[in-house]
Amino acid sequence: MNVPAASLTIGGLFVGMAIPTWHVARFAIAHIKNPAGALKGAKELIPLAAGLSYGGLATATTSGLIGFATGAITWLGNGIGSFAMWGAAGGETTLAARSNAVALTGMGNLVLLLITVAILGAWKAIPADAKPGMRQGIIAGILLGLSATLGGWFAALVIPTVNGWGSSLVGSIA
Repeated sequence: MNVPAASLTIGGLFVGMAIPTWHVARFAIAHIKNPAGALKGAKELIPLAAGLSYGGLATATTSGLIGFATGAITWLGNGIGSFAMWGAAGGETTLAARSNAVALTGMGNLVLLLITVAILGAWKAIPADAKPGMRQGIIAGILLGLSATLGGWFAALVIPTVNGWGSSLVGSIA
């Protein structure tokens, strides 16, 4: 099963950046009047950060259901973002911003799948008010996983580390 969209357009980049910008702006404005409560309120951003991390890692898989889902989210994000940018600001939005060339190995995919199982297993226990932030973070992470910043960081540091963890796991168990 191939990924239907492997590159990020400027419209998709807009959607990927808009989600965390929305949450961080709401968090910042809510705590301008009460800076002492900012650290207590920072826990509101944890589900978003967790979702961003998982989504960015999930972008590195190239096939299977997770790869198909990340490709479909990228395709939809590209389309919705391009339509929103065209309608709000006009101009060309289909220019490909970047595409990810680094992928998880079979060992890295094992780790990704174990993380997926852990998220799905814990999903019922996650507080209801944290679930929307995590879902939105996953979408933003998938879209930004193909960007130069988050995608480059994942390609340089996270993906090789996860591939190494997978190799160590298989080497110690098998």
